Amino acid sequence: MAGKSVLRHGPHSVECHWSINQLSARPSRDGCWQSVDFTLRKTSIEHDHIRTSFPSPSVDELVGGLGKWTRSAAFRSSPAFQFLRELLFATIHVKSGLVRGAKLIVPTTPGYIVRSDIIPLRMVDCLHSASVISFCKPQQWLSGISLSNSVPYSLEDVFAEAAAGIVVEDQSSTEEIAHQLDLLEIDIRNRLSFPWLLHQVPHTKTLAMVRGALRSPEHGGTGSNIYSTAKALGISIVVLDSPGHWLENSEYRGLCDAFLPIDMDRNSKLPTRIVDALSRYNGRIDGIVTYFESYAPFVARAATRLSLPTPDIQGFEIAADKYKTSVADGHKAFDSTSSTEALRTIHSSHMKYPLIVKPCRGWSSEGVYKVDDIAALTQAIDSIDSDRHGDRFVIEEYCDGPEVDANLILCNGELLFFEVSDDFPKIGDGDDISSASSFIELANVLPSKLPSTELDLLRDRLHKTLLRLGFRTGVFHLEARVKDSAMEYTKVNGLLDLEPRKIPSQAPPTSWLIEINPRPPGIQASDAVECTYGVDYVALGLLFPILDFERAKALSRPFLNGPQYWCEMVFIPVEHGGMFDADDVCDELKHRRPDLARHISKSMCFFKRGEMVPSPASGHNAWIAYFNVYSRQSRKEVLVIADTIRQELRYNII
Repeated sequence: MAGKSVLRHGPHSVECHWSINQLSARPSRDGCWQSVDFTLRKTSIEHDHIRTSFPSPSVDELVGGLGKWTRSAAFRSSPAFQFLRELLFATIHVKSGLVRGAKLIVPTTPGYIVRSDIIPLRMVDCLHSASVISFCKPQQWLSGISLSNSVPYSLEDVFAEAAAGIVVEDQSSTEEIAHQLDLLEIDIRNRLSFPWLLHQVPHTKTLAMVRGALRSPEHGGTGSNIYSTAKALGISIVVLDSPGHWLENSEYRGLCDAFLPIDMDRNSKLPTRIVDALSRYNGRIDGIVTYFESYAPFVARAATRLSLPTPDIQGFEIAADKYKTSVADGHKAFDSTSSTEALRTIHSSHMKYPLIVKPCRGWSSEGVYKVDDIAALTQAIDSIDSDRHGDRFVIEEYCDGPEVDANLILCNGELLFFEVSDDFPKIGDGDDISSASSFIELANVLPSKLPSTELDLLRDRLHKTLLRLGFRTGVFHLEARVKDSAMEYTKVNGLLDLEPRKIPSQAPPTSWLIEINPRPPGIQASDAVECTYGVDYVALGLLFPILDFERAKALSRPFLNGPQYWCEMVFIPVEHGGMFDADDVCDELKHRRPDLARHISKSMCFFKRGEMVPSPASGHNAWIAYFNVYSRQSRKEVLVIADTIRQELRYNII
């Protein structure tokens, strides 16, 4: 299948060639598509300094030159038509001498799209693509056609079955465009070699979500991606949260399908309130979930009463309590409610400093302190905000091994995916106990630099721990350290990173569990893993509660060749409180330093000018902003880029 057409309207003409990409015709693992390459060149004579407005009707006439089928109302209302319009518009306005190239992804086997935006999602930060657009609707059926030069399929057939369109950067010749399209094809194989077309008929299901995102998108909230992901999957979302939640505002009502206001106080009556609200809801509920671990035991009880799928309640109770988590992992730990009782227990138990003190039901690393003596212990206990986290706290040994964030995807006990990022030392890992010495995250780098033996150790131990606690299905975000690791953090030429220990440990490495979060990681880590490996934890967190295992298994498959680059999550912590006196610090940095912007995949500023920033002394941990930065060259380069971003960021708190 190959063709050529010269499209003309008024003074404009575009020469368009198309053909099957020959690399896509070769067999590949899980290959269920071929691609059709387009090469477009402006052939009308026009001075580059004269910019014709070229209104939409003129573009539409150019598209119409491809055939009568392009004039149908059905096609002109489709994303494929919009793709063609934008492609031709850009070709008309491209600098003379440059050639534009594009590619259509055409399924060769029939099936239902796993999610409507799967191709743009998997093509994020692709080196060889300039833009990607999906042509699919949620749960759309694609018939599939097998393309060959001997079978006379028309462009109409191809566009009718295409799943997406991809544009490459302009080049100076057709040969260079062909080379770019071949490089893109190789990268597509890496990214789409998994079953993104499914045979099982999808059914629209409704998921109840207890507790929506705390902050709206306009105030630094990151939860709206949950709702956009649900729409791409064809899942309806019913949110239960406190009256007056931002989702009730008119501009956000379209994010979820229904909002049910309830009293969200964590008390013994909460499961009953959840059950009553959903019983009054005029519709079927297929699953229930919360992304706030402190609510998980209550939601599990409600799920049991509603006959909805849920892991064992006891596992949630252990995960929500830091003391119970430590005991379950075999740590020598105890809980207390006063410094007097704590000191007495430390003395009788012969516990040795340094120790860790933290609330039993804390979050965001608030109230977590490393203490080296009695005075520091007393100060740490007094600093815990009991109004936010309760009176109970846990005390246990401080493990000084490298800390990691580990994410596991389980389906009926089977480990589908596992990845680890290195959680760099925090201020609290030092010796100073003060309001500023918190354990709030500063940097995470993935993939991990730990030896494969230690990564295997973490994988096996953490997997067994989850199974032992009754967690067999879902996305789980765990924090741990490697005690007696072969690696330690060292500065080399001013750059902090994991390096082999100068004095090797005499003991074998062991896994030291810090906490279990029976949910996907936060948006920063979810975005980083999605871009680095191609696995979207947010989508999986929506699919498992409704028992959609076929799609969950498909979407748990990473890129064929592993991570596409090194990535660092750069966290900018609040150092002191006051009024935020800056605009969006991420946008300002990217505008001022385009050389850094090229390495930034995702970013967000959490405050607007005039908003009050909480002081760390108040017990509240917060970030000014975060950046997910990457390097295709080396881990060292991504560390350098991250340090430069920290130095270049500009903002004031007054």
